[in-house]
Amino acid sequence: EGSKTPGRISLSVKQVTGDPWEKVGEKFHAGDRLRGRVTRCALFGAFVELEPGVEGLVHVSEMSYRKRVTKPEDFVAPGDEVQVMIKELDPARRRIGLSMKDLEGDPWVDAGERFQVGLALQGVIERKEKFGCFVVLEPGITGLVPKSRITESGSPGLFDRLREGDSVHVVIEAILPRERKMALALSDSSGETDWRGFAGKGDKSLGSLGERLQDAIRLKGGGGQE
Repeated sequence: EGSKTPGRISLSVKQVTGDPWEKVGEKFHAGDRLRGRVTRCALFGAFVELEPGVEGLVHVSEMSYRKRVTKPEDFVAPGDEVQVMIKELDPARRRIGLSMKDLEGDPWVDAGERFQVGLALQGVIERKEKFGCFVVLEPGITGLVPKSRITESGSPGLFDRLREGDSVHVVIEAILPRERKMALALSDSSGETDWRGFAGKGDKSLGSLGERLQDAIRLKGGGGQE
């Protein structure tokens, strides 16, 4: 009688239970909402286990509408239980594309109704660039104040004094909800007075304001989350 080695008598989980991917196409469908567990994070996203042996990927771009996510580990961690929605399913290639942001809802869907040209409100500086600064008006809604508008505000050195996290009063100059873009101008707390002042100069049309926004988007890289 020969000795029985572990290698000869052990069976893999796959051999005992079958390949879990064989029935993925029957169990899961695009649009399904599920709970899963984050198994690991990578540079491009986080892997989420939907059931033993079956994982899907939440790409970093699918993590949140309301928060700018550049590193997955800043948003989720291995072991976290998360809610996801299946966006793409390819059992033959053992790939499942997942989304977390689709469950929280896109704040730009009704932005055209909630935000109007001329509206004065307060936002928070998200980040500064050479061409201007991005201002968060609410989670997921960010607009751009071009540097030219900061210069026109009549406050020399204001751009240099602004810091991430600072509150700032702005007026909406143009908004393109479908493109997730918004052009802003600086305002004081009175807001409406400032808007009447610069809106009445030279019969500026909404078209010209839209062109200003389009130029900012084209030359500066845009003002919304991608």
